[in-house]
Amino acid sequence: MLEQATYERVRNLRGIKWRRYGDDVISAWVADMDIPPVKAVAEAMIPILQDGDLGYNIDLAAQLLPAYAAWQDRHHGWNPDVERLRTFTGSLQALEAALWLRTDPGDGIVVFSPIYFPFLNVIEQTKRRIVDVRLDDETWRLDADRLESAIDSTTRMILFCQPHNPIGRVFDEAEVSAVAEMAEKHDLLVVTDEIWGDLTLTTPHRPLATMDERLKGRLITLGSASKTFSLAGLRCAVAHIDDERLTEKLDALPMHLLGSSSTVSAAGTLAAWTHGDEWVASMRDHLRARCEQLQTRLAADLPEVTMTSPEATYFGWLDFRRTHIADDPSKHLLNEAKVALSPGITFGAQGAGHARINFATSAEIIDDIIDRIVELVRR
Repeated sequence: MLEQATYERVRNLRGIKWRRYGDDVISAWVADMDIPPVKAVAEAMIPILQDGDLGYNIDLAAQLLPAYAAWQDRHHGWNPDVERLRTFTGSLQALEAALWLRTDPGDGIVVFSPIYFPFLNVIEQTKRRIVDVRLDDETWRLDADRLESAIDSTTRMILFCQPHNPIGRVFDEAEVSAVAEMAEKHDLLVVTDEIWGDLTLTTPHRPLATMDERLKGRLITLGSASKTFSLAGLRCAVAHIDDERLTEKLDALPMHLLGSSSTVSAAGTLAAWTHGDEWVASMRDHLRARCEQLQTRLAADLPEVTMTSPEATYFGWLDFRRTHIADDPSKHLLNEAKVALSPGITFGAQGAGHARINFATSAEIIDDIIDRIVELVRR
């Protein structure tokens, strides 16, 4: 059911993943899949362009919200309140709106590092303060005592990532309970980025909204088809806002300040959430196979480079600290092996000596990447 990723396809793409570096570089860094999206997306968008049907289409965008709610109900057992859903042009836009409207400069924002680096950038750019609660170095679990000790009177928000990027963990009930306890105790807003929730490998995804009653009334859930279907360029996301204070502040903004999804992006996203069920099931099988391939190759050919076994996402978190390229693995790999991975250090201090690999590609490309890494480390 899935179309395969080939060098012919990826070398002809116009996005940054395969265009940023030269044609001699194999790219496995930014979070784009190499596999084409479900055909229903193009089938929904192309007629709009062919017919020149590019006028106002408010009704199409309005259909996104019940479609998202239905998708969450089918796949994750969560029936979000459609009245609390809003559309955004991206999950980061929704996060920035929550930061800007519900916190003040200097306020503390909790993150669990290593963490998706745009979260760190957003906090710094809005003049808020990063409260870094490091995950355990060995298990990558959330430490409840470490979380509690990090919170002070200026802390206002916990920024969660479920499943977690870059580690690929699905946080369990005990970890979510620790977050909920601190949120209730200190009256904190919790923003949970759940855009990876459909791409689970070993552990089912449970939305935070279904896991702990103490989060009720203080939870913002970010959702999108961008990662599930590799549609980041459509610029379309939703947020479920279970926080009346943020709702009031959003309602007070000028109508067009935050913008909205386009007709084409709404059509593509709607098609994905309406017709993409079988495709996503096939994609999960494909990602499990590529993850197993990656782990098998590393264990057999390069055991000094270890990889955290992801429970979700299509990322491998590679530890190069026992190799001669440990000082800056991604730099050495790009310059000397012509392989582009995401630098681990950008995800926080714990990322030193690590790199993130994107394995949402073909078996052939995975083998070529590992061959190049092995050759460099063995050199």
